Amino acid sequence: MEPEDLYAAAVCWWSTAIAPAAKLAYWPESPLSVWTSFVAAQTPSARLSDALDCKELAPLTERRDVHSDRAFGSALLAAHRAHRAGHGTGAVLLTGSPFGRGRQRPSPISPLLEGPVRQAWDGDHYFLPTHWSHSAPAEPPPQVGVLWELSVGEWQRFEEDNAATFSRALHFVRHPVPTTAWQVRSHVPPDDAKWPHALATAYRWAFRHRPVLTCTAAADEKIFALRLAGQAARTALPGLGRSFVLRYRDHLLRIAGTLAAIEMNHIQGAHVDAAWSLVRRACLDTLALLQVPELTARALTAKMDEAIFGITETETSETPPLGESWRTRIRTRDTVRKSRDSSVVKRIKTWYHSCQMCGETMLLPSPERTYTEAAHIQPLKGSAPGPDVVENLLCLCANCHVRFDHGALVISDELTVIDTITDQELRALTVHPWHYINLEYVRFHREQWSIRTAAPGPSNLH
Repeated sequence: MEPEDLYAAAVCWWSTAIAPAAKLAYWPESPLSVWTSFVAAQTPSARLSDALDCKELAPLTERRDVHSDRAFGSALLAAHRAHRAGHGTGAVLLTGSPFGRGRQRPSPISPLLEGPVRQAWDGDHYFLPTHWSHSAPAEPPPQVGVLWELSVGEWQRFEEDNAATFSRALHFVRHPVPTTAWQVRSHVPPDDAKWPHALATAYRWAFRHRPVLTCTAAADEKIFALRLAGQAARTALPGLGRSFVLRYRDHLLRIAGTLAAIEMNHIQGAHVDAAWSLVRRACLDTLALLQVPELTARALTAKMDEAIFGITETETSETPPLGESWRTRIRTRDTVRKSRDSSVVKRIKTWYHSCQMCGETMLLPSPERTYTEAAHIQPLKGSAPGPDVVENLLCLCANCHVRFDHGALVISDELTVIDTITDQELRALTVHPWHYINLEYVRFHREQWSIRTAAPGPSNLH
């Protein structure tokens, strides 16, 4: 597959993964998610979403393949439920196509879905029209990403029906790759092998600090200049072309913010330049699909090129201080869900096949599989119930789970396992690169048991 296509899909995937943590200072009410659609004249040999579905990439709570409007609605409902349950690191990526191959009218996207779809992209910034108020939940919007892979016919139905996601997605035309153009490598070179570690570090940083991504002066000037250039040039475009160009600044900022979060930095001019390379390609591909004359499209992008690259400035690398962070208020749950039904439990069990505390692996026959249990650091029930989020979970064997729940094992701030009976440090807690453990929950658990053990018992009364 084309490296450029894979790069654009990876930006979509990564933005969805960190959307629950990072926000844009321009529109803090809107999620960071970048929505994409990839249009292929011929059936591609491999799906982009399958190529990205590997353990080395940023983890997602859930990925859902969607092939009908009913499946689309079910996926959105599931995302709302996960959001209500307080999954603070949860995000859902929708893949496939809801536009049904060969499907005729009625519209592949039901009008009842318009409100929830727009709210999922616009966030709290979206003002719901009165006639859609019955179709969108009143709760905050879920964290949803979109990576559609469409045929030309499906994309045309998408465009003709003017579905809610059309102008909210970046549209790319996939081109067949000559067999000599790109060969899949059988091994990863040493330099390329560093990127999973870099993404893992950035992922933990995002969920620890909850950054609000601000723009440097150069980035701000580039975005403003691009907006002026686009407003002057889009009058020559057809209706849907104008709608797409109207949102190019939103797309540009979201991609630039996504790239800045990888570097754990503010949005700089270089991030805007890199984001424009994707938005520019999507602009040309979208206008070509809408049959806008190539000269018109090239003239539009040339003016925007001049606006973007006419501004240069030497940037300094600064990590956003903690004072510019935001904190989500994770709602505790009124009822306790069973662990086997929780998507966060499924996710954490994909990272560990042995106990994080003792390192033991329990194998079960028929079928042969490993057995582990998800343990909440701050319990879900009690006077101060904790949330059902991955930052509050450990993957333990049954023995360590019981000992941890009853205070025989605690964890230090350095993530060392301590035996409270012998007061000995046993070993360092095993932690997967993607697993961010919130020390607030660790301290809560440790303090609760220190209070209980310090309380006078029958033997202390004499």
